[in-house]
Amino acid sequence: MAKKNGYEINYIENTITVTKSFLKEAGIIGSAAYNELARVRKDLPDFQIVQREITKKQGKKAYGKLTYKVMGEFIEAQEEENASVVLAEFERVQMLSKVQSGSYAYVKTWFLNRYKDVFTPEEAEA
Repeated sequence: MAKKNGYEINYIENTITVTKSFLKEAGIIGSAAYNELARVRKDLPDFQIVQREITKKQGKKAYGKLTYKVMGEFIEAQEEENASVVLAEFERVQMLSKVQSGSYAYVKTWFLNRYKDVFTPEEAEA
């Protein structure tokens, strides 16, 4: 998919594959995307416009509602005797993560590695 223009022409399947954002912008009459799509449709009238589908990894675990607060509450519930020590380590990991490019991902990875045997994605949702 060509990122610079938001669409890709497939001559084998006779399709014009467009991104969701390009299609949304092309819905505004007079916009640059609208004019570009109109020009491409004029050049290739037999081609079908198809929205690009994002491929999703099968079996991937998603932790949609796993926030720092949820992690802290889970640590308190799991670590009955040494909760204060682990929470201090958790806060230190959060501080260290601030210099990382993906700070949340850094903390999440630490958390999931520590509790991979007991934490499930369903618990993040609850």
